Amino acid sequence: MKKLLVLAISILVLTAFGSFAFILFNNIYKDEGNFDDRRDNAPVVNVDETEQVLKITSDVGELVEDWNHTYRVMAHALGGIDNYDYTNSLEAFYQNYNEGTRLFEIDLDTTSDGGICLIHTWEDFRNKLTDIGGDWPMSTEEFKKAKIHGKYKTVMFKDLLELMNEIPDFYIIIDSKTFDIEGSEVMYNKMIEEVDSVNPELINRIIPQAYTPDMYVFLDENYDFNKIIFTLYHYYVDSDGQKIYQFVKEHKVPVVVMHMDNEWATKVITDIYAYAEMQDYEDQFTIYIHTVNQIDKALKIINDNHFFGVYSDFITEEALQQTILHEKDLN
Repeated sequence: MKKLLVLAISILVLTAFGSFAFILFNNIYKDEGNFDDRRDNAPVVNVDETEQVLKITSDVGELVEDWNHTYRVMAHALGGIDNYDYTNSLEAFYQNYNEGTRLFEIDLDTTSDGGICLIHTWEDFRNKLTDIGGDWPMSTEEFKKAKIHGKYKTVMFKDLLELMNEIPDFYIIIDSKTFDIEGSEVMYNKMIEEVDSVNPELINRIIPQAYTPDMYVFLDENYDFNKIIFTLYHYYVDSDGQKIYQFVKEHKVPVVVMHMDNEWATKVITDIYAYAEMQDYEDQFTIYIHTVNQIDKALKIINDNHFFGVYSDFITEEALQQTILHEKDLN
């Protein structure tokens, strides 16, 4: 009898304890599902929240040699991204390449230890694109670690060359900001060293911009670039359309670049085209206008001024070509 009583009491105690344990467990995980649900629904957190998966989604084609009669858009500073301009960032390149752009203008400077990097100016990079502060060059290591606007990757010139080696159908346009022959020689010699270390053939896809007639002649006589752009924003004030046209014709300049931000600039570039037209020479070179970020303005430049294309932060090759085709269909 005593054994039965002890057994009954034991069963009651175990039952009570089990109920208590169930209630406790249920309260702890109330409204949170079971272990399996919580594991399956747990958010995936990257170690670095700023990292983006970068890949080519656009069709990679053959290199177009007659690029200045084919492509209407040059992506300014590798093109804009998320409403940011002047980033010269890796993400900007991928985004604009994937939207059909194949001409990429880049800004170059050097790090404190002599590496060539893609930035507009150190002051802008340290104060506008990052919050590092100051205006002096960073080391290559510091530059590579920095994040533009807290999330975009910086680009060294050699990294871009490696990318060119992998993706065969785009060109880069160089804005070296070296306005004298001596500075240009130093920068371009450094560039050629890096090109040769990756693939000497890449020089055929690098397009320098000359800021003066003297610089154009220097680049043409001392390096093996296929084409050189004559960009006028630094020079036009001291010249006029007729003189520049004579130089363009004499030296067989393939591309002239200018802005139309003031009356004199507009007169100079339109005069260049007018003189060319009078001598049936307008098809021997092309004119691009910078920096244009509205499609309607780009269309006016192409249709009314008869210039070929634009530098842009936010217009892509695909978007502009589609708009041109749409206008033709309407007409």
